[in-house]
Amino acid sequence: MRDRLRFSASLLFLLAAAVVLTIYLAWLLYPLEIAYFDLPAKVYLKAETIQYNFNILMNYLTNPFSRQLAMPDFRSSAAGLHHFQAVKYLFHLAQAVFLLTLPAFVLFIRNVVRKGLLALYRRAFLLLSLLPLILTAVAFLIGFNSFFTLFHQLLFVGDSTWLFDPAKDPVIWILPEDFFLHAFILFALLYEAFFVTFYALSRKKLAGSESSA
Repeated sequence: MRDRLRFSASLLFLLAAAVVLTIYLAWLLYPLEIAYFDLPAKVYLKAETIQYNFNILMNYLTNPFSRQLAMPDFRSSAAGLHHFQAVKYLFHLAQAVFLLTLPAFVLFIRNVVRKGLLALYRRAFLLLSLLPLILTAVAFLIGFNSFFTLFHQLLFVGDSTWLFDPAKDPVIWILPEDFFLHAFILFALLYEAFFVTFYALSRKKLAGSESSA
């Protein structure tokens, strides 16, 4: 039972790690997005000003000590602020899961991976490695717009404040839909890298066990 709980916590850690890394890498890479989408020409603001406002938004979303969102160049409606607050809670949930499951993951590395027992979890890592491929196929079949809408409907059940009105929440102009597509792709790559790596290690350990037998 203890090993099963430790393995489950380790899976949660890897998932949370992919989410947290996606958040901070998307923040780090945002200057490239500003240039890619030519945002200064669309919102009539300098790239530095756009980045400054985005930094304020991301600090609010990721910093538990930031209580109020106030971007100097973008006004926000009550609905927009409500949605960002909901996103903030989700970001903090991912950060909390990452920190709380870290000890279990360290023990998993020490007691399972280093002892060559990872092959016991080979099938689980294989199935989890296939999950992004399945989601990608679904997104391809229904289109990213529909997938994006479905994602929000599942994540924010009964809450439609994520449907921003640019007239009331102009910040949405510096958060184009393809920016979120890039974030989804980044998350999928990180997630896949984590789980494929552990699957490959489990295969290596299994092969080693079979050859020694």
